Amino acid sequence: MATDGLQIIAIETSKISPNSYNPNIISEDILAKLRQEIAQKGLTQPIIVRSRGDAYEVVDGEHRWRICRDLGIQEIPCIIQDYADNEAKIKTLQLNYLRGYAIPIKLASLIHDLNKEISIQELAKRLPYEEPQLMDSLELLKLPENFGNEIEAQALKEQTELPSVVSFVLYKNQLEVMEEALKIAIQLLPDGAKNLKALALEKICADYIVGHKVASQDEIIVEAA
Repeated sequence: MATDGLQIIAIETSKISPNSYNPNIISEDILAKLRQEIAQKGLTQPIIVRSRGDAYEVVDGEHRWRICRDLGIQEIPCIIQDYADNEAKIKTLQLNYLRGYAIPIKLASLIHDLNKEISIQELAKRLPYEEPQLMDSLELLKLPENFGNEIEAQALKEQTELPSVVSFVLYKNQLEVMEEALKIAIQLLPDGAKNLKALALEKICADYIVGHKVASQDEIIVEAA
């Protein structure tokens, strides 16, 4: 079977294993719906794998593969793409952005690994992240030397507290105002703080809420007088 010039072949589920770098997680409700869909209709979208000796490693579709394995499905449709290591990691990030969430600490580790051979500027061209986002992600790596041993433990902790992705469009003047506000708020953060822009935005919002509550209370007092 082929689609858009790519050949889809059935591979034994037991011959496939997940990669070690995937930062993506999916919320429990979405995972449950995906499991129900696969249980009822089978795997209708092939996963992408690469050859690893006599076996295969997932590039995209780890959650679908795990569900199929748990459901006892013996073979699943796959597209084999023999990417080199960095190319496989980039492809995983590109496709992950379309669904689920990236565990921040694992995303930072993966960006750092890629940055050893690929510049931040080049990664920004190929990944669904802007340069400032990539740099913010690398801020998470300012941890003790045993960071590598702590990645999995931290990832498990973060997996119970799924991050939220917020997207909105800004005009140039609005972006300039926001960047200036973030710059001021970042200066007020404690030394050693990580993920600076997120913390700065949280502080700005918290200060606004407090200020708004105070203003509302003053209005009530004035009206009562």
